[in-house]
Amino acid sequence: MINSEMLRNISFAPRPHSGQYWRRLAIFTAVTLTVAALFLLVYFIHLQVNAFITPNRVPVIGSPAEVGLAYRDVTLTTGDGLELAGWYIPGRQSNAIILVHGIDANRAALLRHAALLAGAGYPLLLFDLRGHGQSEGSEITYGYREALDVQAAVDYLLALPEIKQVGALGTSLGGAVVVRAAAVDPRLKGIVVESSFSSLTEAVEEAFEDRSIFPKWPFAPLLVALAEQRLDLKVSEVDSARDLAALSPRPVLIIHGAADSLFPPGHALKMYAAAKEPKTLWLIEGHGHANPITDHETEYRERVVTFFEKAFASED
Repeated sequence: MINSEMLRNISFAPRPHSGQYWRRLAIFTAVTLTVAALFLLVYFIHLQVNAFITPNRVPVIGSPAEVGLAYRDVTLTTGDGLELAGWYIPGRQSNAIILVHGIDANRAALLRHAALLAGAGYPLLLFDLRGHGQSEGSEITYGYREALDVQAAVDYLLALPEIKQVGALGTSLGGAVVVRAAAVDPRLKGIVVESSFSSLTEAVEEAFEDRSIFPKWPFAPLLVALAEQRLDLKVSEVDSARDLAALSPRPVLIIHGAADSLFPPGHALKMYAAAKEPKTLWLIEGHGHANPITDHETEYRERVVTFFEKAFASED
């Protein structure tokens, strides 16, 4: 039996660990922290890629009725099977204009454009790009597959007996969309490109550090490669300057804010330099990104309406 004397002789103090124990603990801790860090890195890379290829869908608030325009709801079906929501605004002319919004927006963003152009008598078609507003789709290809959306709009308009010719105007992302659409569809007789980028490669290069949680090197090439894999599309395939070079003799009007911080005016200058005649560049001093109508309504109306009048007249 254990008596009190024996208990007094038993030491309950912890035994010192050997050096091997501490080495194993250090290795285990280092491996655990490394795995956790890699997991977090992969997780945030996944989030960043999703943010790059997934548009932020916002609700459509308002309608052409708010700017005094009669309209009807329409549904467009793209060549790859997506249904797009839109508005058709009738007009007295036989030439129609498609209006294309920017990223994370929808057709309601172009109601001021619609009011000005409808005042000149043009029938108009405004629609939500794929992945935006009330349209189907969940990915963004920065103009490449969105060209199919514009082609669906052209199909709709030219199926109407009162429409003979079609032009297009796009703002920001919409500018890249209408350029790509015109490059693959000669039915577009003239395009207006507002506040857009000359190529997706340059846009990513310039904006990466401002819009990413990661430093440009070495993460920019990695994130771009992962996005390309997800979309089955090369960033280099989205190149408005290259596409504009092949657009002639169809005319282009490029409108850009000289104080645009998202896409600096160098993008507009590169597109203008690449385009062939007939071409026009309007750089607006002091103006930032998108919506060039603000503070320039009269000049905007004159420039854009005159542009489309000449574009459609050249085909008559």
